[in-house]
Amino acid sequence: MKFRITEEGGAPLDAHVLLEAGAITLLSRGGTAGSSNSQNQDYPTALRLILRRLRARGRAITGAWVDSAPVQALPLPERQIYFPEDAAEDAKSLFSLFGRRMERIGKAPNAIPNKGNRNKRPRIAVGTGSIGELASVIGARPEANVPRSALRLPASDLRRISETDIWSAIERLRDGDVDHGFDDALEYELVAEDGRRFPPKAVFGLAASDALGFPVRPANFTGGVGTVCFEMLERAGWAIIRKGGADPGDPADADSEEREWAEGDERRLAHLRRERHPGVARAKKAEMRRSHGKLFCERCGLDPVAEFGPDGEACIEVHHRATEVSRMAPGHRTKLADVECLCANCHRIRHKQMKRAASEGSNEPVAAPAPQAIRTNCG
Repeated sequence: MKFRITEEGGAPLDAHVLLEAGAITLLSRGGTAGSSNSQNQDYPTALRLILRRLRARGRAITGAWVDSAPVQALPLPERQIYFPEDAAEDAKSLFSLFGRRMERIGKAPNAIPNKGNRNKRPRIAVGTGSIGELASVIGARPEANVPRSALRLPASDLRRISETDIWSAIERLRDGDVDHGFDDALEYELVAEDGRRFPPKAVFGLAASDALGFPVRPANFTGGVGTVCFEMLERAGWAIIRKGGADPGDPADADSEEREWAEGDERRLAHLRRERHPGVARAKKAEMRRSHGKLFCERCGLDPVAEFGPDGEACIEVHHRATEVSRMAPGHRTKLADVECLCANCHRIRHKQMKRAASEGSNEPVAAPAPQAIRTNCG
C-alpha cells in the first residue's frame, strides 16, 4: 500500500513508500524536478527520516536489498545493502552506507567506480509490525486509496496500555501543551477525577503512544462503545459519558461516616472524589506494583498478600495525602505523588485524624508517621 513520508511538522514530502507487514519499500527517485516525469524528488530526505525514525523508536532492521526492476532477477546476496554488523551504526552512517552500496548494484564490470545511482528502490525489512504501526513509526501518510482498516493496530498491541499510561495521558491533556492530532469530543467524553472532560480517543491515543513507543494516530484505532479504546479506559477506572451528560456523581463506596464528615463541604467531597476515584486508585496501585513488585501499606508496612493470601490486596486503599482538605484550592490537581496506598485500618484512622482536626478548626495537616518497613502480620 502506498504512503507518503512526512516532515517532522507533518508536511508531506515528494517521497513515497510501499508498506506491508514487516517491510518498507522506498520508491526510487527519477526525472528532473519540475518536469512532467519528476518523481520522489525528496528521496534523500525521506531515506534519512526513515532510518532515523526506525532507530529512534527501537525498530531493528533485519535486512535491506535493492528492489528496483532491473536488478530483481539477481540473487538477494548480490543486491544486499544491509549486513548484521551494520546494527551498530547510527542513522547518519547507515544513510551513507546504503548510498554507496546501492550505486554499485547492477553496474557493469567496466563502469566508472563511485559513479552510480544512489537513489534506487530499497526494500527494508524490520521483522514484525503491521502496516498501521510502520506508518506511524516512520511518519507516513496514506494515499487516498489506502483503506482505513489497513492502518489499524492489532487489538493485542492496544491492550498493552497500562493504567499509568492512561493517567499520564490525562495529565498531559490537563497541562494543555500537547499537540495530539485528535479531534475534540463529538459524542462521548471521559470525566477526570477533578470533573474536567477530555476526548476519550485523544486520551487513549496519547497513552498508546507512550506504551508502544511510536506516535499512534487517529487512523490507527477506533473509538466508541464496544471498542478496545473504550474498554481499556473504562477498565482503568475512568467514566465515559455522553457529551454534555451529568457527572457520574460522588463516590459510591464512601461509608456513612465519611459522607457525614464531608456533608456540605465541597473541599471534603472533592477529597473523597479524588481518593475514591477508581482511575486514580488503579493508576496509583499500578505504579506501586511496577516500582515495588507488590502492594503494601505505606504507613504500617502491611503486606496484604503475605498476611491474608491472594485476595489480601482488597484491603489496600488510596488516600490523598499531600494537600489537606482545608488547603485544597478550587480546581486542585491530583498527582500520583499526592496519594498513598494504605491498608483499610490506617486509612480509617487517617480520616478520623482529619475529622478531629476539622472539628478543632485546625488548618494544619495531621502529621503522618514515617513509613514502616514492609511487614507480613498485624502483630
